[in-house]
Amino acid sequence: MSMIIKKLELQGFKSFAERTKIAFHPGITAIVGPNGTGKSNLVDAMLWSLGGHRQKTVRGDRTEEVIFSGNAKRPALSMADSVLTLTGEDQELTISHRAFRSGESEYRMNGKTVRLKDIQDELWKHAIGGSEYFVIEQGAIGTFVTSKPTEKRLFIEEAAGTAYYKDKKRQAQSKLDSTEQNLIRLEDIIIEVEKAKNSLQRQAQAANRYRRLRERVRELTSHHYQRKLVVLETAQSEAAARHEAGLKAEQEASGRLREAEKAAASGRHQLWDLEKALKDGQERVFALKSQAARAESDIERETKRVEFFEETKKRAQADRDELLRDVLVLTREIEELKGRLAGLEEDLGAKRTVAAAAEAALNEAVQARLGGAQEVERLRDGYFLALQALTENKNESAKTGKEMELLVRQEEKLAAQLVEQDGLLADIDVRAAALERELGERREVRQGLVGRAEEIKAALGAARAAAEDAQRRLEALKARRDESAYHLQALRRIDEKAREEARADEVPGGLGILADLVRTSPENARLFDAFWREGARSRVVAAEEFLGGVPEGLRGSYLLVPAAARPAVPAELLARPGVVGQLKGLIEADDRLRDRLAGLEDAVIVSSVAEAVRAWIEHPGLNFLTTAGDLLLASGLLRVGQKAEGAVALAAEIRRLEGEVAQAEAETAPLVAELDESIRTIGAHEADLQGVRDELDRTERVIEDRERDRRYGLGEADKVRLTRTVLGRELENLRGEKERLGEALRGAEESLALHDGEARSLKDRIEEMERAQAGFVARAADLERGFFETRSGLDLVQEKINGLGEQLRAAEKRKEAAAAKIEALEADARRSEEDQVRLRGEIAALRESAKALAADRAQAETGLSATDDALRAARAALEELEAAVISGRKDEEAAKDERVRHEIHKAEVDRDLVNLDEMCWQELKKTLTELRAEAKTAAAPAAETEAEEEAEEEGEGEENGEEPAAAAPDGEGGEAAAEPGAAPAPKPRRLAKKWRPLAEMTDADVEAELEETREAIARFKAVNLMAEEEYAEQKTRFEFLSGQRQDLRESISSTEEAIRKIDEESKTQFLRALGEVNKNFQDLFGSLFKGGNAEVKLLEPDNPLESGVEIIAQPPGKRVSNLSLLSGGEKSLTSLAFLFALFRYRPSPFCFLDEVDAALDDVNLSRFLDLMKTIKHQTQFIIITHNYKTMEVADYIYGTTMAEPNMTRLLSVKLERKGGEPPPDLAL
Repeated sequence: MSMIIKKLELQGFKSFAERTKIAFHPGITAIVGPNGTGKSNLVDAMLWSLGGHRQKTVRGDRTEEVIFSGNAKRPALSMADSVLTLTGEDQELTISHRAFRSGESEYRMNGKTVRLKDIQDELWKHAIGGSEYFVIEQGAIGTFVTSKPTEKRLFIEEAAGTAYYKDKKRQAQSKLDSTEQNLIRLEDIIIEVEKAKNSLQRQAQAANRYRRLRERVRELTSHHYQRKLVVLETAQSEAAARHEAGLKAEQEASGRLREAEKAAASGRHQLWDLEKALKDGQERVFALKSQAARAESDIERETKRVEFFEETKKRAQADRDELLRDVLVLTREIEELKGRLAGLEEDLGAKRTVAAAAEAALNEAVQARLGGAQEVERLRDGYFLALQALTENKNESAKTGKEMELLVRQEEKLAAQLVEQDGLLADIDVRAAALERELGERREVRQGLVGRAEEIKAALGAARAAAEDAQRRLEALKARRDESAYHLQALRRIDEKAREEARADEVPGGLGILADLVRTSPENARLFDAFWREGARSRVVAAEEFLGGVPEGLRGSYLLVPAAARPAVPAELLARPGVVGQLKGLIEADDRLRDRLAGLEDAVIVSSVAEAVRAWIEHPGLNFLTTAGDLLLASGLLRVGQKAEGAVALAAEIRRLEGEVAQAEAETAPLVAELDESIRTIGAHEADLQGVRDELDRTERVIEDRERDRRYGLGEADKVRLTRTVLGRELENLRGEKERLGEALRGAEESLALHDGEARSLKDRIEEMERAQAGFVARAADLERGFFETRSGLDLVQEKINGLGEQLRAAEKRKEAAAAKIEALEADARRSEEDQVRLRGEIAALRESAKALAADRAQAETGLSATDDALRAARAALEELEAAVISGRKDEEAAKDERVRHEIHKAEVDRDLVNLDEMCWQELKKTLTELRAEAKTAAAPAAETEAEEEAEEEGEGEENGEEPAAAAPDGEGGEAAAEPGAAPAPKPRRLAKKWRPLAEMTDADVEAELEETREAIARFKAVNLMAEEEYAEQKTRFEFLSGQRQDLRESISSTEEAIRKIDEESKTQFLRALGEVNKNFQDLFGSLFKGGNAEVKLLEPDNPLESGVEIIAQPPGKRVSNLSLLSGGEKSLTSLAFLFALFRYRPSPFCFLDEVDAALDDVNLSRFLDLMKTIKHQTQFIIITHNYKTMEVADYIYGTTMAEPNMTRLLSVKLERKGGEPPPDLAL
């Protein structure tokens, strides 16, 4: 046995907050407990310890979800720790996984910190792979058989051990891809480096030629500058002598010019003084004229101002007179208002006296009315007291009669007013009634529309429900069709591959493939396949076609059918018990085979192998086939237990699936039509519903308008009712009082008959008093009316008095304003008169000043004439002096021009020397002093120096960066032919010429050769003077990269060879594992189901390395074409059969089963438990269950419970073994 789980230690993992230790032993360990108590967390912890395999089964997407999250009593922990100990025969492995809430985690193996990959590699060594087919989580056992073929293949790869090779191949392939990418990049780098190397080689050669030409230019330039220096120094001495002579002549001319300029300057000063005096006199005369003009202007301005002030004075006097007239008018108006006011005040006093008298008379009348009323009441009280109980009704009748008369009069008056208000209210009520009727009709219409909308909604919901139902049925039908089409396509591919493998060449007279020429039921098709086997895919050919021999090049399998019929089966044999019939009798032949069906080989179908043997002994020339698929040939060859589906069964299944697909297509059309009709109905209902909603909106708007009109009418009615209420309340009070009095009169009629006499006298007195009282009331009303009239007249007089008072105050204010304005105008008139007097004095002073200015101007004009004569004489003398100055200047300019010409020539020579100095420094880095010293040295005989250069035609090409024709093998054309990395062929050297000695060359020869050499240098584009060193570096790098390229090529070859070997080994191991697992699966399937057929096969046998794996399982008595049609228990048993088939081939050290027995009944559960007991010595089982039978077979049982929320507590159960031996201690 490989390594098994020995111990698990947990702390802070999910619901295991406290440190918990669980010991495991070989055999079957059951973990039981209520749901949600943490049973599956134990499996999660073991998987988590093994490196986080299959994170989905750990049931936590993030690391923090596996750490204890706390409860009401315990805080959350910050760390989860799980330690799993595995033990084997000779070693023990401890794997620890610890995670922190901060996101950090670590793995340890045997106490050392390791990587996850290190743990996985170590587990591989102990047959614990990464796919974990030893873990069946809760709910996954039933879905395994319906998983994808590629997922099933992973389990077989795990069992075959090819998953390890696959991982290594993936790593090798990744390495190969990376190496190939590196090689591609390296090839690109080598190409670029080689190009750079060749380019640098050409640049190095060009740099060498450039350096030689530059040295020759430097030599020629130095010699040329030496000769030019001698010429320039001679010219400098001559130019200096001529410049000194010209400078002396210029100085003499300048002396003569200065004497003439002094004389001219003295004359100019005299002229300037006279001009200044003339100008001052002119300015004085002009100033006197200006002052005189200004004085005349001031006189005219002041005169106008005097006139303005005179006009202002007159206007102010006119305004004052007008205001005085206004003041007189206002005075009269004020006096008139005061008179009217005094009359009104007298009238007001009289009115107040009259009002006081009216008020006193009114008070007397009121007191008289009150006294009369009190007297009537006193008489009535006495009447009631005198008659007591019998006369009380009569007194009431008398009182009521009077009151009734008064009430009737008031009632008539109020009734007339109420009739008027009732008329208005009736009109409003008519309009309101019309609105109410219209509102009722509109509400009925709205209710009808709402009902119609509800009906349409109900119809729309029904239509949508019908559409959804049709859609569901259509989707279910399409799913069934797609499933059948998928299986049909898979079977067709299988059939096509089988046909391709058994393909036979066409021959003349061929009838077709045997499987295509017969039709039978699926059950009989299996018998036909069991008889013909591979022959079912043979091409049927008339036997006569091969009488002339086999055509050349013909390949394949052919079934020859003679025209003559084969011997008939004896009738007595067919009639024997146990004989079912003939094989040909169960098939229907195609038209092509029908004529030769009698010549086709046949078999007798019997019930068992024993019956077949007995019949064959009697009829050895016949073939016998049992209903179970066992075949006994006429040759005596017996094939037992080889019943399998072949070409005919496959064709029958394909025809059945084609029929199902066609039927589904036929059923789809009416469903599509029904769905389209439902959609159209939905559209129609939605349109109707929208129309009803629009109509309902319009009705709602009309109702709102009518409600608004009704509310307005109600408002108007409320106003009328308010008026009517005031009248109605009084009328109701009167009518109530009248009713009350009427009832009192009817009650007192019997008493009045007995006491009529006494009542009549009392009634007369009461009537008399009431008439008097009515007189008092009328008089009081008249007095009250007169009082109010008097009071109104009094108020009117008071208003008039107030109005006159306002007018009086306004007139007095206007009078005061006019008086103030009169005072202001009188002040303005006085100021204007004062200003006139002042201005007249100023005008007189200005006229005296103007006379004095006229005298001064005459005197100034006389002196100005004398100054003008002296100025003309001074100008004539100055003109003579200016002519002498001009002549002297001309002489000076001539001398100066001569001196400047010599100076310019001298400067040009100096400039040429400076330029020569700069050029020497720029080109030769030498001064003129060094150049003179070299010239003296060069005068002595010197050894002749020689220089070499490349031929002119070679230089012209290479100096421009072009490759010469002789270097073609080293260029692009030669690179393809030469071996990569080979050194370029050496260039042929051309003959070099010698430079001419400088001493033998004239100046023209030096300049010509210098120009020619400079042009040769100019033809160089860009010269890299570091090219030689860079060329050496690039050459070294190119050789290194070439060696690296060869290493990569060798690495790729070795990796490809390793991948090829991995593929061969993986293919061999996988096919061997597939065969063994298939055999084990068939055996275990038959054991669990007590019969049936099962097979594990590749979907693509030609591609075993990538093909998916499919499981075919048919329980006894069932024809299941799709595993999804199996029941839940059948799926579980099939999955368990496949799982244990893997265990038989490659036993897993341990296996986790999480409630895999949930879907099994008692019979199948017993079979599963028996199977698990048979291999528990090979595999350690840890099973989570709720089933008591599973607990019975367990060797060890752990229980889980939760004393606190989210806190798992583990319990162990000690079981007594047979013979009284206790089990090992489980508590740790």
